[in-house]
Amino acid sequence: MHRHRFEFDDKRSRAGFSLAEVLVVAAIAVVVVIAVGNFGSSLDSLGSLVTVQLQSASDVNQSLQIMAGEIKSAESSANGAFAVESAGTSSFVFYGDVYRTGIPDRVRYFFSGSTLYKGVTAPTGTPATYPSSSEIVTDFIDHVYLVPSSSLFSYYASGYTGTQAPLAAPAVPTQVALVRIAFEVMANASSNAVPPQPFSLLVGLRNLEQN
Repeated sequence: MHRHRFEFDDKRSRAGFSLAEVLVVAAIAVVVVIAVGNFGSSLDSLGSLVTVQLQSASDVNQSLQIMAGEIKSAESSANGAFAVESAGTSSFVFYGDVYRTGIPDRVRYFFSGSTLYKGVTAPTGTPATYPSSSEIVTDFIDHVYLVPSSSLFSYYASGYTGTQAPLAAPAVPTQVALVRIAFEVMANASSNAVPPQPFSLLVGLRNLEQN
């Protein structure tokens, strides 16, 4: 009699899970699969953001190198005007041969909205003039962000060693020997997953540093 009850209990233990137990396990499995899927999707999104940010940083660095070369080579205009026309906190206007024609062009970098623009005006006539109506403006760097109370452009006189304060804005053009450009770029402004990238560049105007 005891043997018969023992065999009955053993058979019931081997009968498997009940329907309720199966449903609970299935529900847990579904939750785990969804969680893993969402986590993988989040990783993919973050990876894409990082890739975009890195590409953006590379593009910005290339643009800054172009700007640096142009500022460094600033020279007197085709009509003899000083190399620097104006030096504000959000715009910088100077003359340089950016079109490689042998004649200096008027170059205007300026910030508006969240974009750094570049405007170039070729000289015309004799004596040479730079009509604003012929300025060609292009997007230079997008997604630019300025820290509150900071300046996109700041300027220093000849003899700057790294400790002096910038010239008062707007700077007197004839006192400008070095230009600092500083800003941040957020490649994807809709996401806080990747922080903005800071950029800073100090450029000496080769023809003016010794003035």
